[in-house]
Amino acid sequence: MRLSASIKRIIERHALADYPREACGLIVASGDKQQYVPCRNVASHGQDFRLPAEDYAAAEDQGQVLAVVHSHVDRDPMPTEVDLVSCEATGMPWHIVSVGRHAGDDMPIVRDWHSFAPSGYVAPLVGRTFHHGSLDCYGLIRDFFTREISIEIPDFDRPDDWWMKPEHGELYLENFEAAGFVRVDDGPRYGDVVLMQYRSDRTNHGGVYLGDAELKTQPGLHPVPGAMLHHAMPRLSERVMYAGYWRDITRMIVRHRDLL
Repeated sequence: MRLSASIKRIIERHALADYPREACGLIVASGDKQQYVPCRNVASHGQDFRLPAEDYAAAEDQGQVLAVVHSHVDRDPMPTEVDLVSCEATGMPWHIVSVGRHAGDDMPIVRDWHSFAPSGYVAPLVGRTFHHGSLDCYGLIRDFFTREISIEIPDFDRPDDWWMKPEHGELYLENFEAAGFVRVDDGPRYGDVVLMQYRSDRTNHGGVYLGDAELKTQPGLHPVPGAMLHHAMPRLSERVMYAGYWRDITRMIVRHRDLL
């Protein structure tokens, strides 16, 4: 969908006002008219955005949500990998406006626009970029189970840096049973989830044990004996040998009930 010049100007004002944080909002249709509904960005990092569910619901009260809008700060408007994945999840067009400052300038300016729509993109299991809340260790576990084993496991809201905030508890340990897993002591074997304490005093990281099996949906990768698939911040997702450091920081191994 194309944006009118007047709506673009409103979005640009929002993006400039929120600089140096990313701005976000929604395009909503009410009758035969479209409008831009600015939303809050509740992400903890300014170079990212998280649109709260209550803001989305409030926009829906005004009409049908047609598109997602956000800004890129001090970079081009081309979608990141998480933008592409999120666009697929919403099933609607996305519009990105880039804003930034030139060296020596006090005020940011609008640099460029880019629009795109769902096209079937899926992030690879190995080599994806890290983005907490979607393309993270739990997101990789979910995608592995969907693509490689045809098992759907539920998603859970996970606030940024939750493992550093006591009020958020132990999200992995408190939810693995609700996600369909049970603790086992005879592992690891293919498909087991390894729960670890990664640079933390809490269980904040998970991976999938592959052993010597290849990824069916991403063939041709070099073999890694005794492999574990995981995605540690801020690295690309990878397969590593499940030994040494990774085994030392393991808290427990869990297995999905369908694999018992």
